[in-house]
Order: sequence, then structure tokens, then C-alpha cells
Amino acid sequence: MTTPLFLLRSVELGISIRDLDLLTIGLVLDMWTEKSNDGVKYRRVATQEDFDKF
Repeated sequence: MTTPLFLLRSVELGISIRDLDLLTIGLVLDMWTEKSNDGVKYRRVATQEDFDKF
């Protein structure tokens, strides 16, 4: 990923240049990944019972 692309992704997430001093590159990339997953529809969503079995 290039620096301009990283800055573009940050702006799209609403992160200011000043705020980038407080975040790691990995955290920003994780936030971008989660944002892209927001529209995904899962066939099955885990319940509390599933977590208890785990």
C-alpha cells in the first residue's frame, strides 16, 4: 500500500492526520477491513450457545 492510498483510506474512515499520531498502521488497516465487512450477510450467526460450546 502506498502512502497516498493509506492517507485516502484514513480520510474515508474519518481519521484526521492529527489522529494518525495515536494509531498504528495495522489498526487503521484493521478498521478498513471491518468497514468493508459491514455489508456482508452471513448465512448463520453464532449464538451464545455456540460460544459456550466453543
